[in-house]
Amino acid sequence: MKAVTVIASPRRNGNCKRIVDYIAEGIEENGGSNEIFFVDDMNIKGCQACKACKNMEKPTKCIINDDFRVIMDKVEKSDAFIFAVPNYFGEINAQGHLFMDRFYSMTKTTPNQLTNYPKCIFVHTYGASAGHYDEYINKRAKVFSSIGCNLIEVLSVGENKPTSGDCDELIEHARSLGRKL
Repeated sequence: MKAVTVIASPRRNGNCKRIVDYIAEGIEENGGSNEIFFVDDMNIKGCQACKACKNMEKPTKCIINDDFRVIMDKVEKSDAFIFAVPNYFGEINAQGHLFMDRFYSMTKTTPNQLTNYPKCIFVHTYGASAGHYDEYINKRAKVFSSIGCNLIEVLSVGENKPTSGDCDELIEHARSLGRKL
């Protein structure tokens, strides 16, 4: 089993990365692997609204040749896709928006949806009380299904966990998610 992870947090050892590490432990227990990318390390431009991806007569993937295409090509050849993003000011952060903005080129109105239907975990971290942003993030998560992912869980983690401690249940749940992939 091969997973590809995109972490939109600029904190290389923050809550998003720690949760992804626990998921990866579960993946590795089953002999799988997880390749991690940080949005901050990539060259990704925002959607330019050129609509080349919507041309059904001349189907093409997004014509912007940057790291988004490289990563999504890897996702297309993987079994699982993990996307981890923190919440800033009540919404996913700018890096997460930048990456997800490019999903526009892969929706049902294009010929570019993922055809391998990778299992997907959407990790969302924040400092507010647990459940505070669940309605918001569950709406945002719908985009993963629209690009061809099989969304198996939205892992919405509040209270600044796991950094704040007292998170044995979260750690085991993340590991079990990795084992299920």
